[in-house]
Amino acid sequence: MSGGAVLFLPAGAVLAAGAAVVVGAAAAAFLIARAANGAAEGAVRAIGDYGAELERQVAGQANAELNSALWSALAADVVELNARIRMFKERTDRAGAAVTLPEPMSMAGRSTGEVVSWLSTAAGMLTVAQQAMYEVAMLRNTMELPGAATTPSATANAFAWTAAALARHQETLRNRYTRGTTVASVSTADSSAIEAALAGLDPDASESDHAEVLRLAAKAGGDDPREAASFLLELELSIEATNAKLARRRLAAQWLSALEDPIVARVDPPAPLLGTAARLHAVVIGEADLTPALRSEGLEAVEWAAETTRQHFVRETVRRCLTEQGYTVEEEFDVRHHAGLRMSRTDWRGENSAKVWVDSEGLVHGRLYRHVDQLQGDEALLRNRSRCDEFNRSLTALGQTLQAEVRVDSDRLPQYLAPANAAELGTTTSSITIAAPQVHHRQVGS
Repeated sequence: MSGGAVLFLPAGAVLAAGAAVVVGAAAAAFLIARAANGAAEGAVRAIGDYGAELERQVAGQANAELNSALWSALAADVVELNARIRMFKERTDRAGAAVTLPEPMSMAGRSTGEVVSWLSTAAGMLTVAQQAMYEVAMLRNTMELPGAATTPSATANAFAWTAAALARHQETLRNRYTRGTTVASVSTADSSAIEAALAGLDPDASESDHAEVLRLAAKAGGDDPREAASFLLELELSIEATNAKLARRRLAAQWLSALEDPIVARVDPPAPLLGTAARLHAVVIGEADLTPALRSEGLEAVEWAAETTRQHFVRETVRRCLTEQGYTVEEEFDVRHHAGLRMSRTDWRGENSAKVWVDSEGLVHGRLYRHVDQLQGDEALLRNRSRCDEFNRSLTALGQTLQAEVRVDSDRLPQYLAPANAAELGTTTSSITIAAPQVHHRQVGS
């Protein structure tokens, strides 16, 4: 039989997915899932500065490698910012607050310039919305926290919390969003330590998180030095715990974005992962925590999502490449560990068909079949050999497009495919499976 294999390594998928200035749905899903797969638990990252990369693209100086690196970086920023928008929207929906938020970004059909523009605009809108919610919460906290009492018996010495201290602490928290103002000067080392601790609170902190740290800051500013030191330590530990909690929620939200992608969502995950998305959603909305067991499960799920999206991307790439070479897709077929396409050509006149599939090891296989049991005469033999050569050239061209190694067997005739087997070939069910991307995860705590 005639056929061959194209060794398409994970790096090749990344390069091919990001080579274009505008990516399609399958490539976008793969880039997003891969970015989620590589997400690390930690503080909010600054949006990248992509000016130089965009200038190279406009000037026509960016090659496939540079475009791929740019898309990978953009996908990482999109995944994190989408996660933060989702977390904030969950909070505002529960609070019944009317806040203007950016729509989450779908990279499908977008150019690099459009994604960069959205990142800048969306990050600004999120910051404005967070500050607006903070201001509303501060009005409530000013009235509820100690030191805001206005009864005649309430004197400045009766409360550790003073109006000046409250204003200073609130300004410190506000500056996490504005970054354009200067924190009011403080007169003592203890006060400076309080402001430094407050300035480190995660920008995704909720209204209740703000209220709690202000409560502890009030106690840390008390008159008794020993109590103040104890409460300062409690404040610092509380902020550390809050930041860690929010980092876990962001990570869960990033993983969830990969699992909820339409391409992934329509594929049944392995049995142990059937409820993973729901469990991660509970973490995002604050109803559960990212336990070590769920962390392991979530990582497995997002790796599966990255593999699934790569399967679809490769299948679409194969379809496009072979269609451009004159092939017609007759059927798609899927099985557990590979999936592919059954194809034909008009000039084959129904005498031959080809099967192209990708296995779980990353090999794109191709095989030519004949539908005539016995080849009668030299002309039929030569015609089939010619079609073998033609199909092998197509596989070679496919490998060049995918920047992959190609192995072909050009010494044999097409294998005979009986009608019963041909029907089975066209109706088997699943989706292209290739090796999972080799993404190295940073060590994170539990």
